[in-house]
Amino acid sequence: MLKKGLIFVSVVTIMTVLSVLGLLYFKSYEPQNIAKAYLENEANIVIEDIALKSEVYSVIEGDRIYIPVEIIKGYLNSDVVLDEDDNRLYLQIKNPVFKLETKKLDNMIKNGINLNFLTVDIQGKQYLNIRGLEKIFDINVNYIEDTNTLIIDRLKDAIKVGKIKSNTYLRPKKSSFSFVMDKLQEGEEVIVFEENEKWIKVRTQKGYVGYVLKKIIDIKAENVRLDRKINNIRQNVMIDGKINLVWDYVYKYSKDLSKENKIEGLDIISPTWFSIDSNGYIINNGDYSYVNQAHKKGYKVWALIDNQFNRDLTKQFLKSRQAQENLIKQLVVYSSIYDLDGINIDFENVYYEDKDRLTEFVKKLTETLKQQNIIVSMDMTVPSTNPNWSKFYDREKLSKILDYCIVMTYDEHWATSPKSGSVASIGWVINGIQNSLKYIPEKKLIMGLPFYTRQWEEYKDNKGRLRVKSKVLTMEEVEKIIKENNLEVIWLKEEGQHYTEYFREGKKYRIWIEDDKSIELKAKLVYRYNLAGVASWRKGFEKESIWTVLNDIIKVNNKDIGNSVISFNGLN
Repeated sequence: MLKKGLIFVSVVTIMTVLSVLGLLYFKSYEPQNIAKAYLENEANIVIEDIALKSEVYSVIEGDRIYIPVEIIKGYLNSDVVLDEDDNRLYLQIKNPVFKLETKKLDNMIKNGINLNFLTVDIQGKQYLNIRGLEKIFDINVNYIEDTNTLIIDRLKDAIKVGKIKSNTYLRPKKSSFSFVMDKLQEGEEVIVFEENEKWIKVRTQKGYVGYVLKKIIDIKAENVRLDRKINNIRQNVMIDGKINLVWDYVYKYSKDLSKENKIEGLDIISPTWFSIDSNGYIINNGDYSYVNQAHKKGYKVWALIDNQFNRDLTKQFLKSRQAQENLIKQLVVYSSIYDLDGINIDFENVYYEDKDRLTEFVKKLTETLKQQNIIVSMDMTVPSTNPNWSKFYDREKLSKILDYCIVMTYDEHWATSPKSGSVASIGWVINGIQNSLKYIPEKKLIMGLPFYTRQWEEYKDNKGRLRVKSKVLTMEEVEKIIKENNLEVIWLKEEGQHYTEYFREGKKYRIWIEDDKSIELKAKLVYRYNLAGVASWRKGFEKESIWTVLNDIIKVNNKDIGNSVISFNGLN
């Protein structure tokens, strides 16, 4: 009897010790330690009922949610291909389940589509901003800030929901002796994943995944109305009054517009996001967050697509019906993903013999984009006799197809010009507008403005011949040169610009300056010729005061402004 009693006491003692240990250790267990993110902005990842135990996490930066590419490939789409050298993810979608704005557009992509997206390097790992791409990957994403957890669910038309009947504990294993992860309150709802006779696997509203006893939960199936449409038909895409557009040059990654002040009077921002290859494959540098921030500031976004200014590439592209169809399909999807308001076509340096093919392509592209209610514009040079730089634009036909024709009334003297001169003297600009109006209706013509100038360097070679080379300067850089060299600045009435020059080491430097006054003079031509507005190249090259000038002229809708513009060289 004594021996049995000792055994009983020993067992009780051991259980007591275990209970104390449970109180000391188990209650302090943090459920997010299953996959704990330590660095700033990092968040744990839970994919449906799997709390990932990984050394990589999602990264939250404002409205951007970056997911490691290795997680995407391992759990969401095994067919993605990563090009680490180019920071680009390639995605071949054979049977798209996402939807576009109309059934006709859905039919266009039903046989598959190839897309690509920029990735970013974060501490040696490649990440993709998943914002805007959820329906491309057929997922739903939800970030829970309180527990620093990112929830990723595959889209399903039905889910099981459980309601807790009485206060209970969430545990990581099917055992009442396992850790206590969290306390669940009566009436709390959870998502149900697995059931057996005693335990139910659930995910709580905090994003924790674990088990509860079956007897304390009521389960019901709920149907989900799936919406796989990426975007809806756009509303109010037109601009009231005169247009004020600026191109935003994007080499690869877009700027964070949330860190910039709203530009008063700016209607449209046009990021240079898309380039084509000869097979109609688009090199995509689009950014959903950029558009989201632009829309918050009240801007429309007309993304630019270019032909790399390569005549041979463009010829091959225009000869292939398949390549053109590929491009149109991709551009439609990208327009939907990024919620674009417009597309700006910037095809330059095209063989004259491809003139009709180019016009036909623009027609097909515009007709398709119009199904999404997207504004379509095209950049054109001023009319000239140069076949491969100007005459390949069939301005009259294109103006009937497009919403707007943007005439690039700058580069009067281009980068490799053999002669120094102005980028856009007022007389040259007026000539360009007048000649363009012979083909393009005034209500569709947007005039280009330069926010840049060129500094010309003139010198003589060893044979005594005058040589010229140039470099682009921003407005602030010009002011800095003037200040550092204490230069005299004069006004050239005929050119409608300030001018300065200086000598250094036997070379002459000349600058025809673009500033508030020259831009004001050109902008007033919008009313003189009743044009649709202005488009400026490029954002970042201007002084802040330029925006006040443009806002005062373009957006006040003062129709008397045009009448105050004086005549230059007898041009009316």
